Amino acid sequence: MDFVSGGGWGFITAGIVAGLGILAFFIVGYPLLRKIVDHSFSPSDDSSKITPEYSVAEARVNTGKYPEAIEEYRKVILKHPDDMYPHLRIADIALKHLQDAKIAETELQEALAKAKGEDSAALAAGRLADLYQFTLHEPARALEVMKQLREKIPGSKQARLAEERIANLEGIVHRAEPLVRPPDKLASRPSRFKLTD
Repeated sequence: MDFVSGGGWGFITAGIVAGLGILAFFIVGYPLLRKIVDHSFSPSDDSSKITPEYSVAEARVNTGKYPEAIEEYRKVILKHPDDMYPHLRIADIALKHLQDAKIAETELQEALAKAKGEDSAALAAGRLADLYQFTLHEPARALEVMKQLREKIPGSKQARLAEERIANLEGIVHRAEPLVRPPDKLASRPSRFKLTD
């Protein structure tokens, strides 16, 4: 009886309150927390799923077998026809390693056609516009791609960024301003820490 009298009631009350808090967490808080975590760490659209087939193609790239890598990505496209990532990689490989702008253009157009979300559409359109502006030196075509992107995803953050690029490209196309070069790597600066005197 001594346990219940005096300070014991405080422990019992604290235990009941803690138990109710835990119960409320499992009923309300845990499902809400799972929903928040699931949405925080998942991509905003379905076109960025990771598939194991990429590793075979990337292994071919790492060994310098670029045509074989493209063939492996084409196999991935057959298995996952809605995936735009293989098209982006083929375009990268074609430009960087094979110097084939035509393949790159075709693949980027395919990627843009398959893009489902705002981020995916902006990525594909941006790369296609970069190809037209910086590689093929056809800023009018880059301008058209950016206008199409703006129409495809109006009111989004990506559309606002496209609007900025449209203004830049219109200056280049209509006022015959010189082509803007892509930024080079930052020049190396001397270290402020000397290893020797």
